[in-house]
This record gives sequence, structure tokens and C-alpha cells, in this order.
Amino acid sequence: MAKRTICFIITLLLTAALCLSASAEEVPLTVSYENKDNIKSALNELIDKNYNFTPSVSITVFDDKQDICTISYGCADIEANIEADENTVYEWGSVSKLLVWTSAMQLYEQGKLDLNEDIRNYLPKGFLNNLSYKDAITMTELMNHTAGFQETTAEIETKNLSDILPLDKALKTTAPAQAARPGETVSYSNWGASLAGYVVSCISGMDYADYVKENIFDKLGMEHTYIRPDASDNEWAAEQRHLLHSYIPDYIMDTVTDLGECRTYINLYPAGSAGGTISDMAKFAKAFLCDSKNCPLFEKDDTLDIMLSPSFTFGDGSPRICHGMFYTLYGDGLYGHGGNTSACSSDLELDLKNKTGYVMMINSPGDHIYSYKLPELLYGYKEIPAQSNFERVDISGNYKMGRSSCGAGMLKIAGVFEDAMKVFDNGGYYSSSNGITKLTQITDTFFEAELPNGKKRYYAVKKDSNGNAAALESYQAIDFIKISDAQFYTERIMVILLLVSICIPAVLFFVYLIRLKKYKDTDLKKFKTTQLLAALMKVLILAEAIAIGLTLGIILNGGKLLLALAAIILCALAIAEFALCLRCRFYKNEQKPDKTILLNIETVCSIITIVCIVYWRLFQWWGF
Repeated sequence: MAKRTICFIITLLLTAALCLSASAEEVPLTVSYENKDNIKSALNELIDKNYNFTPSVSITVFDDKQDICTISYGCADIEANIEADENTVYEWGSVSKLLVWTSAMQLYEQGKLDLNEDIRNYLPKGFLNNLSYKDAITMTELMNHTAGFQETTAEIETKNLSDILPLDKALKTTAPAQAARPGETVSYSNWGASLAGYVVSCISGMDYADYVKENIFDKLGMEHTYIRPDASDNEWAAEQRHLLHSYIPDYIMDTVTDLGECRTYINLYPAGSAGGTISDMAKFAKAFLCDSKNCPLFEKDDTLDIMLSPSFTFGDGSPRICHGMFYTLYGDGLYGHGGNTSACSSDLELDLKNKTGYVMMINSPGDHIYSYKLPELLYGYKEIPAQSNFERVDISGNYKMGRSSCGAGMLKIAGVFEDAMKVFDNGGYYSSSNGITKLTQITDTFFEAELPNGKKRYYAVKKDSNGNAAALESYQAIDFIKISDAQFYTERIMVILLLVSICIPAVLFFVYLIRLKKYKDTDLKKFKTTQLLAALMKVLILAEAIAIGLTLGIILNGGKLLLALAAIILCALAIAEFALCLRCRFYKNEQKPDKTILLNIETVCSIITIVCIVYWRLFQWWGF
């Protein structure tokens, strides 16, 4: 799920140009009960334009008092001709995280959880044992995705029911490294959200799924929704889920491919395992439109207002994240969360000012249509007004993605090859290497980004203490962190040096092997044999690197033992090579050739390899 979610968020940023219908110039609808007929007509028109790529979709538009309209279109299973209706059960994906944040706010109002207290005070002693910083990690930072955790590289879902782990063990098994100081970088984290769910469990003394059922589902009358990875907490919904097939669109062939039931079981289940009917999701969403004094989810008058207030803002104070809900530029500003699993996509969006919203669920992963077009169709895209006088900021340079699977540990070297962004100064405006045609500063804080299709997006510039650009922030849960040219080029040079320092001695091994017969029964035989053995270490390192590349998934999912074994072998071979090169230098003059240029080259390569191992932390098998 982690890898798909990364691709999904990058898609939100960079591929909006692929939307298949409606333009930014369309006049948005007035979302109200009085306008329900026009809304329903517009939704049906959107579906008709994209019917080839819509196996089934369920949409409910509502206000704080009632449903404005509900549409269920298509087939849950095309081959079996099972039509989608009010009983169709879809997967929520990451919309499930809103259940975590709601649970946390309930405990907050009860005085059991301090949102700004170190969560280690609520967890079992030593539960977080691979942190890079001593700074406190708070529930607010988990809600804001600013706890500093890199994305876990371990597989967090399984296709086998027998492989489902208890939440505490799943968190331990998949624990990622902490690659950033808490509070500094927005880095969307499935693991962090699941950790927050476990905090809820520890404080309440209840299993997380039991807590959600008792304190959210039962309170709202959500009788057709499950939360456990195997859906065992709702037998009816579990049976209905078996009737749903998933389909992936083929935009070239104008068709969809049947993926079957496409069931996976998410071990980090608070982050994305919920599933249910569209009416149940609408019940949950509408609870946030209540007057704060009458919200069925909370007991105190101000808890809902606090939850919906900004917990993380841009530099100008405008909202970005509201205690786990993301703010987006549609209408008067929408608050919500999207979701994506291997089988389904979903979206929950709220217009808090006008007390309206919608929920959407579709049996297609990585939806590129309704996730983009519904907010624009219903509310219209909101532009940030340009200012006439502002302090200009130079944003040219190199940026790395704040959300990474390779921010620390043995995979740090792979971060060089992850998606990066280079911003070019074109004299008056900027462009980037990731598909943004034009970046123009319009306020002290914001840059307007023009995409290839002419649409607009916005990035906020985060400044350091000297007023220079430190990061570019988007309205999605992702930052691009600026790195110096020195770091950018040093990293690439270190990759090249590592490759050269491994490959040259590996080639020399075969040279030595061919020439070894020349020195049979001579004083140089021991020297040349030692030299051969030293080069053999590099052959073995090269072979290990290739083996790791071919079996990386197996190694990462094999637990700490396989990771430790890979790191120990790598370091042992590098040290052995250096020791053997050193041994060659201590042979007596009559036991060494007159020219030792190859030995010198190999020794330098050996030193470079060790330096690169330290630089890239290839010894650090923990923290994944």
C-alpha cells in the first residue's frame, strides 16, 4: 500500500493534466438541496462522459440536514451483472485515517490525551526504539504527518488471512526510520497514522477496531461498515465485499480490465482498512457539518471546532492541514481526505462554510477521474489572488521529495534515484523538471504553477531564517525540500565512486586470475594470490549487490535478520579486501613486483568503498 500511495500522491501533484472531462472554466454548481436536480444531472453527465472507465461509482452529495442526491452507477461485478446499489461495499482506503483522528479528538476532550504530549508517554516503554531524534513526537505531529518518519519499505499488506498481525506487532515489524526532525517536514505516513491508532488503543485500553465500532460506528448508526483488515467485525459488510470486483482503466483501449475480487489485508489497518456502503460514509461525513454543540461524535461544545481548525499552516497563516483533514482550493475551501487501495478509490470532502459536502467510492484503484473532477464540478477551482507588492524569493535549485522510502538506513543511496525536482530560473519566472511549465511568484508565500494543459496549481515557499527558500509545499501532504548544489552533486559523485570502486577491482580479479599461472613456484606467488583474494572480495560485493537488487522485496520482508545479514556480509567483505590489500604492502621487496600500480589502484578503490559504505550508511540494517 505504501508504494501505491506514494504513486497516488505524486499523481495528484503531477498528472491532473490527464483528467478526461470538464475544463477549469466551467461554472461550478450551487450545492444546495434546492438545486438537487441540476446536481444530479451534472453528475450523470460526468459519468456518461467517462462510462468506459467507470465500472461502478457511488456518489452522495449532502448538506448538514439531508442527502441532496445519491447516485449508484454501473456494476460491482460486470461479468456476473451485479449492479451497484445502496448495498455495494467499497473500500475506504486512506479515508480510514479520519477515524483515527476522530478517535484521538474524543480522547482529547476526555482529558486522556494531550495533543502536544510526547506519545511515548502513552506507549509501552521502549516501543519506539529506532528514532533518530530525541525530540518529542506528538499526536498533532502524527495528524500533520510531520513526525519525521520515512515511508516504510516493508510490505504492510498481505493476500493471506493467516499472515495478518496484531497491530502492535505489525507496527514493530514494519517500523521505518525517522528521517526528519519532528515538526519540520510534511511527509505523508501510513505508518504514523497506524501508530496513532495504536496510541488510541493504549489510552482507551480497547482494541482499536472495538473502540471505533463503539465510539464512532454505533454512535452514527453505521451498521454496514467494517474496520478490521479481514472485515471480521461486520459479517454483512464482509459478505457484500465478496460481491465487488475491481477494474483498472485502459485509457488507450477505452476499456477496463477485471482484477477480480482483488482482496488484500492491511496489517497497518488503521491507515486504510475500512470498507462499507456509500450511505455509511455519508453518515460519517455529515457528522462534521453539525453545529459543534450538537455533534454526535463529541461531548464538549468546542471539540469539533478545534478539530476543524488549522493545526498546520502555510507561511501566510492559511490552512493546510486541520488535525488530519487536508485543505484544498475548491469553492470556499474544502476539507477532507482521499483514499486508495489495490481495489478501490474514495474521497470525502466538506465545504464547512456552506455546510455541504460529498463522498465518492469507485471500484477502481488510483482513480484519475472523479477524484479530480467532482470537487471542480461541484465547487469550482479557487484561485489565490495575486499581490502587487511582495518580497521576491529565488526558488531555483534542486529539491528532493520530503516523503521518501529512502531517507535513512541501507536504502539511503536509493534516494538519489527517487523523484526529485529541479527548478530553473528563466528570468522573471521559473520552470521545473517534473512537468511544471511555469512557476510565477504571486504573493510573499505562494507561487502559481502552470501545468502543460494550462491548469493552475499552487506551491508555497517555506523560508529559512535568512529568508531563502528552504522547501516548496503543496496542498497535498508532501514537501519538496531544497538541497544545496554541493549536496546534490556530492550524492551523485558518491554513487559513481562506489560503482567505480566496486567494478574496477572486480575486473582486476579476472586479470589476476588469468595471469596467476605466470607466477607458479616463484616468490611472487603469495603476493599475487593475496592480491587475487582481495579482488575476489569485490567480485563477491558486486554479486551481493546484484542479488539484493533482484530480491530486494524478499530481503525487506524477511525481517531484521536478512537485513542484518546483508549489511554484515557487505561490511565484512569490504574490510577483508582492505586488510588483504594492506597485507600485500607488508610483503618483503623480493616478494613484490617492481611495479605495484594495480595494487595502488585496488587499495584506493578499497578505501573509497569503505568511505562510501559509511557515507551511505550501508551498514545500517535497522530502521526500516
